[in-house]
Amino acid sequence: MVSKLLVVEDLWKFIDGKPVLRGVTFDVNEGETKVILGPSGAGKSTLLRCINLLIMPDRGKIVFDGEDVLRKRDIHSIRSKIGFVFQHFNLFSHMTALENVTLGLTKVKKLSKHEAEKKAKEALIAVGITEELWNKYPAQLSGGQQQRVAIARALAMEPKLILFDEPTSALDPELIWEVLNVMEKLAKAKMTMIVVTHEIGFAMRVANEVLFLDNGVILERGAPEQVILSPCNERVRRFMDRMKYVYNVDKGYAH
Repeated sequence: MVSKLLVVEDLWKFIDGKPVLRGVTFDVNEGETKVILGPSGAGKSTLLRCINLLIMPDRGKIVFDGEDVLRKRDIHSIRSKIGFVFQHFNLFSHMTALENVTLGLTKVKKLSKHEAEKKAKEALIAVGITEELWNKYPAQLSGGQQQRVAIARALAMEPKLILFDEPTSALDPELIWEVLNVMEKLAKAKMTMIVVTHEIGFAMRVANEVLFLDNGVILERGAPEQVILSPCNERVRRFMDRMKYVYNVDKGYAH
């Protein structure tokens, strides 16, 4: 039986009195990759931040790993099970790649330095960051390498869910594939992920379901072939027509 890891029900968030999320409802099964598409300002990043309790929703329900997280007082225990990969890496500039990945393991998981470094190195190798880069500082790494370090940092914590907030949008085009390749491997390994992205080719390859969010509302949801290639909603169709032109995606892409 498939287990629902995350259930979001009727989620609302107001910012400066304006609704940014308006009754968002969806769920994520263990091992699934959900991709959230939509225009800028649709509420996609706000939704991820509500799930991770970086910001608190005003109304609704979030059940994660069997717990009603909005009623739970220990927010840190929830965040320790949810990885977050940000658009702009969010690495500590004064720490090496290895130190960035090790930090959460010692501070949150309370591992010894030796144990933490062992886990951190395994995570870095898993995302293709080899030993000669471990003692480099973020400024000495390419954008693609920095984002892979950020993914390793999330992976090392052994989360049950990883949230990706447009993880390739700050990268040069030639570096995007480095990050997408790592994420595709995670999807194939059945890491549970929610990915906010404009990379519709990636969505076609790995998403179990695509959600289209606009103006704080899910306008359409379904298999990637349906939502991306043959959407029913007129607003979604206009958006996808432009995206398919930009990314050169057509009906043949899915094969």
